[in-house]
This record gives sequence, C-alpha cells and structure tokens, in this order.
Amino acid sequence: MRSGVGLAALLILAAPPAGAGPWAVGKDRVYAKLSYQHLDSTTLAQPDGTQLAIPRYRQQNADLFVAYGLSDTFTLFANLPLLRSNDLEGFESVSGFGDLRFALQGQIGRFGAWVLAGRTVVQAPTGDETAGQGVLPTGSGTWEGAAVGGIGRSVARGRGFVFVEVGYQIRGGGLRDGFLYEVQVGWNPAPRVVLAANVRGLEPYSKAPRDSPIGSPVGVSDRVTYTVYGPTLILKLGGRWSVQLDVEGAFNERNIATGTMFRGGLVYQR
Repeated sequence: MRSGVGLAALLILAAPPAGAGPWAVGKDRVYAKLSYQHLDSTTLAQPDGTQLAIPRYRQQNADLFVAYGLSDTFTLFANLPLLRSNDLEGFESVSGFGDLRFALQGQIGRFGAWVLAGRTVVQAPTGDETAGQGVLPTGSGTWEGAAVGGIGRSVARGRGFVFVEVGYQIRGGGLRDGFLYEVQVGWNPAPRVVLAANVRGLEPYSKAPRDSPIGSPVGVSDRVTYTVYGPTLILKLGGRWSVQLDVEGAFNERNIATGTMFRGGLVYQR
C-alpha cells in the first residue's frame, strides 16, 4: 500500500464520485465502488442563506463509480447514478435514475514530490427534472460540466497523502456557473486501515436573485452553495475488496436541504 500504485488506490477509495485526486490509477487498472448515501433533513437553506423549517425530507442515492486506467497518464471515470430517491413528508415520494457523469483525467507533470493533473467532466441530463412536480427532481434537466486542476503528494514515506483541487463548474439551462474546491488529507495508520479528512464545496459566481426562480429548491437548483466536511474510514477486507464509510456535515449552505449525510461503499480493485 506504500507504493505509488497503492497510494493511487487509496485516493480512489477515499474520493467522492466526482474525482479521485491528481494521481493516475495505472494502465489497465480498474477501481469500482458501489455506494449508498442517506440524508434526513427538516431544514431548507434558502437562497439568501436563511434557514427554514420544512416537513421531513429524506434523500437516498445509490451510485456505481468506476475508474479505468487508459494509460499510465490518463484515467477515465464514470459515475452511474443508479438511484435517486426523494421523499418529502406530506407531499410525495419519487425515485429514478440520476444524471450520468463522465470524466477524463490526465497527469500533467511532477514538481519534486508534487503531482499535477487536470480533469474534464461532462454530466448528461439523464435524470428527471420534472419529478415530484419539479420539487423532487432526480436530475438538473440540462447538460453540465467542469474543468478541474489538482495537485497532491504523498507524505511520511507513502503512509499519508494530501491533495487540493479547484475548478470551474459549467451549468446549462440558465443555471449559474460556480467555483469548485476540494481538500483531502489521509493517513494509513495500519496496513488495512485508511483515515481521511475531507473539505469540498461549491460557490456560484453570482448569488443575485432572479425575477423568476428556476430549478428545484432541494439540491439541483440555481445558486446552490455549500461547504461539506467530514471523515472517511476505509477498511481493506482482503484480496481485492474494501469497504468505505463517510460522514458529512455542511455549512455555508444556500438553496439546498441541510443535514448530516451518511455514506457506505463496497470497493473492488484490480
């Protein structure tokens, strides 16, 4: 686990579906993570930042994240949103497929111990933006994308790692573009254990109100803002299998349902 390939594996495991740090996974190597996450909320952060009590809202997502090494430099990512389930007490419950996301990442170079990479992301509108009368959508209803740059390095002779990413989120359909950022610090305290601390967020370039609001109020709307933080625990089960557990809180929230997110994942790697 302390080799360059092993470190890349740790980063893939610890990363959220959108990315995996600046390291290439290696030619013909495959990492797949099937994850489930749950949010239970009674609070809506409004576009002006104030918080409003709402009926109990439950969100359940299931995703299949796959990374494939096209070469020792380029990695292809895909995130299949197998389930997007939204339940608002007293209103209705909807579920369906979400918005597909693909990404291509390339290692740009090395600067001493630091690795630099760039990633291009494309998100297709395969979800249903009209579900739940537009209040509980399973997708944004428009093409989206991002351009992300990241830099990272291993520390303590490969027992730990740190990376930082920043990017530009591109949204269609009149939704506001935004600034993406992420920081992750990890440590391998034992051969089968990885611990990581995560901070990531989205900041739209404009928070000015529109004459006519667009999008949904629970997470795929215009001017969505958040900073998410929390720990990750990874346990290697032996062979090619691992499990991952994440807990996420948030602050700096606008136009999104708030609460603690719990996520569990089963990982296969070869």
